[in-house]
Amino acid sequence: MEKETKEFIETWNARLERIKGDNLEDIFQRFEALYVLHNRLYNESFKILNDSGKLTKARYADYEMASIVVIEYLSADVLFNGLKENNNLEDIESVAKLIENKVFHINIANGVPQQEFDDLLLENLRSTDRNIFCKAVLMTIYNVRSNTVHGQKHFQEYQRLLLEPLTRILSTVTKLQIESQQ
Repeated sequence: MEKETKEFIETWNARLERIKGDNLEDIFQRFEALYVLHNRLYNESFKILNDSGKLTKARYADYEMASIVVIEYLSADVLFNGLKENNNLEDIESVAKLIENKVFHINIANGVPQQEFDDLLLENLRSTDRNIFCKAVLMTIYNVRSNTVHGQKHFQEYQRLLLEPLTRILSTVTKLQIESQQ
């Protein structure tokens, strides 16, 4: 891992250490700070795989780097086992239930929920195929982050239901990414 990346991780981990509270602002900040780390790490994974000629195409959209490239770099087995070891499968199921009960729409286009995509996402979050399952987990994180950044996620208390389990999942994914690049 390059020195600059190590320093980046250290500074963002220090930021995460300062977010100790349980209020809504802290929950949003924790999720956003972890996503910044995740973003840097999936870009690093892309660079490593690309430099070694292990990618199937030259360009990937950001959502593909946040999902497909992470799986190609870590492997679906490593990701799944890490999620399992950190008890994140329960978190994933709680997110799936929120989607199933239409408490949250994860796929939103121009402010309009895309139910058919949420239905497919829900199916994939319950898939026994680890590649499909892991991609669905990573796409859920990516889409919730996009909803936050692009003004679709209200700053209201009920967001805790989704952000708390996703933050725990994202924490595991980020740790796995860091470990794999050391």
